[in-house]
Amino acid sequence: MVTITTFIFAVTSMITVYISLTAWKEERESVKPYLTFTQSPSVEILHKNDLTFSFHFTNVGTHPAASLHCQAIFADSDLNAEPLQVDQISLANYVSPDSTVDLVVTVDIQTQGIDTGQVNQHYIILNLKYFDPVFEKQYEQIIYLRWAGISKGQLQPIYHASREDKAQIIQYLGKT
Repeated sequence: MVTITTFIFAVTSMITVYISLTAWKEERESVKPYLTFTQSPSVEILHKNDLTFSFHFTNVGTHPAASLHCQAIFADSDLNAEPLQVDQISLANYVSPDSTVDLVVTVDIQTQGIDTGQVNQHYIILNLKYFDPVFEKQYEQIIYLRWAGISKGQLQPIYHASREDKAQIIQYLGKT
């Protein structure tokens, strides 16, 4: 009888420890730094030969984000050629909670031989890497966007890519 009772208490204790560890891990993830858009991404034409893409991020996590680095990849939506442009950008040394950081990427369309009156749809992949100095852990966020291009001289908006688009982009990035 004592053996059975001891066994039941041991199992109960193991379950309690497991639940506590799971809750602790979930709490830890909920306070990590996390960057999100504060407003819709935008694009504009500057000097008739530059496309300027602007992204505004806010750290909505409880912890700061340190050493923020971004890789921005621009690829034509048919995904059959090399990326139009790949940029490596160091954004900020330290982004405290509720702080905003801006990412501005310029694409020289004249050098690329692109007509500003008609630009095909493109995918924009933003790979954000940053460090949580509180937990001393590195994090990575990948954001997949779809820009509808320029149609009849009119700039089109930027949207989040669909799941199908994301799957195609991941396959494409695996090849390049």
